[in-house]
Amino acid sequence: MRKYRISYTILKNRLFGLFHKLHHCASLTGYPLNQPTFIGRSPIPFIFNPATGSTFGAYSPTTCDGTQLQVRNQKDISGEIRLASDNDGAINWQLGAYYLHIDREVGVSLGADLGQGVSRQLYNAPGTGNPTTQLYNDAFKTDVYAAFASIDADVTDRFSVSLAGRYDIEDRQIRSLVPAVRDPITGGPINPGQAVVGGNVQPIGPQEESFKQFQPKISMRYELTDDINLYGNWGIGFKSGGFNNQGSAAIVNSALNQFIGTNVLINDQFGKETSSAFEAGVKGSLLDGSVTFDLAGYYTKIDDMQFFEFFVGGFGLLRVVSNIDEVEVMGAEVNLSVEPVKGWTLFGSANVTDSEITANASRPVTVGNKSPYTSDYTINLGTQIDLPVSDSVDFVTRADYRITGPTWFHTMQDDTNPTLFSGLLPGSALALPAVVGNADYSVTQRDTFSVMDLRIGFESQTWSITAYAENLFNEKYLNEVITAVEFGGSFISPGGRQRFGVELGYKF
Repeated sequence: MRKYRISYTILKNRLFGLFHKLHHCASLTGYPLNQPTFIGRSPIPFIFNPATGSTFGAYSPTTCDGTQLQVRNQKDISGEIRLASDNDGAINWQLGAYYLHIDREVGVSLGADLGQGVSRQLYNAPGTGNPTTQLYNDAFKTDVYAAFASIDADVTDRFSVSLAGRYDIEDRQIRSLVPAVRDPITGGPINPGQAVVGGNVQPIGPQEESFKQFQPKISMRYELTDDINLYGNWGIGFKSGGFNNQGSAAIVNSALNQFIGTNVLINDQFGKETSSAFEAGVKGSLLDGSVTFDLAGYYTKIDDMQFFEFFVGGFGLLRVVSNIDEVEVMGAEVNLSVEPVKGWTLFGSANVTDSEITANASRPVTVGNKSPYTSDYTINLGTQIDLPVSDSVDFVTRADYRITGPTWFHTMQDDTNPTLFSGLLPGSALALPAVVGNADYSVTQRDTFSVMDLRIGFESQTWSITAYAENLFNEKYLNEVITAVEFGGSFISPGGRQRFGVELGYKF
């Protein structure tokens, strides 16, 4: 199997004065600024020059922001071979092997906006229309080797056991593609990870690392009665480590830790993530199958959880992976389905989750906070009607009501943290104390929200027509909150709004 993907993203980016010295800065690209942003007589930020300075937004239509180009190219090839029993006996088994090869290039380039457009090349030399001032550009190569096996055995008529195992080896390599040149504006290396020796910029050397993990799993099931089963399972999960763009650690340390006194730990190489997960429960049916249920409890301990950090500053936008040393997640869930009469089903499920970060060298202040992207609870309620209207056509309608509880998206939660403005304000013309620039992230928790979806239609064995409504009551909610801690804010993604439509289907 072979896949190939190329994607380009070009963004305007606020660069905290990096381009203000250029003569063209503050010229508009054809769109007016929205209040309260404005262009004064000088492109210097307002906080440094209150009399004649300017105020720009995070993504303003001025050349003062510079340009950002992101390039991601990937091609991969994978294959699997598997041998299995015929599943007719009391003991069934399978074994196999898997291979994956990935070639990937990732680049993020910042350039001066001379009003001559944006080049789709990651590096543009001084004197060109879009000269590059900072560049992350790396080639990643990955080879994955895995072997797996499993065996399912009926120990007795009512008791069965399953054993499975998988061993993964991931060989990862990274090679910097950044040329050994200087930033035409600052005069420093074009990549913060590059060193200067004897007045010459030195290239970043290649790195490689292997990540290995054995992942056992055991499952047991006991048939308490003909209609009720007890079950339990335990297993080890694995997510390979890897490399951030080379120079990421250097830019975070110099532009954030040294500048504003934060204590965030980012490495150019991040570690593998492993988890130990246990689940036990009971499932079954009652009243001749008209009632089905499933009740379970679970506990997961995650070591070195991988978490995407998003940084914004004079260096542009930087996305890296960090490791949260230890996270614990526990909870319970229940599923229930009832069929009062033939063709009409009521169903519902609920999940309650408690989580805690118990160790985090990347951001020590976050110990005791909840696991990011983990809702406190979810509730799903619904009903479905499937009734014949003729010998060949059924009337089908379904309603789903989903409630999602409070959710944090970052390890920083009820915490206060210095931002870039904590470092800028004391030295500005406003001369405000650094604490004024600190940010309180208690407001970044997503509140509880609920969404109703509805489907009504007719279907036969060969065709179907269905009208649907998504988010019927037009609930306004956030799909995701991407917090840029040291920038002092978040990038928010709205959830899907109210939508109506009709689907037609035909089976050939």
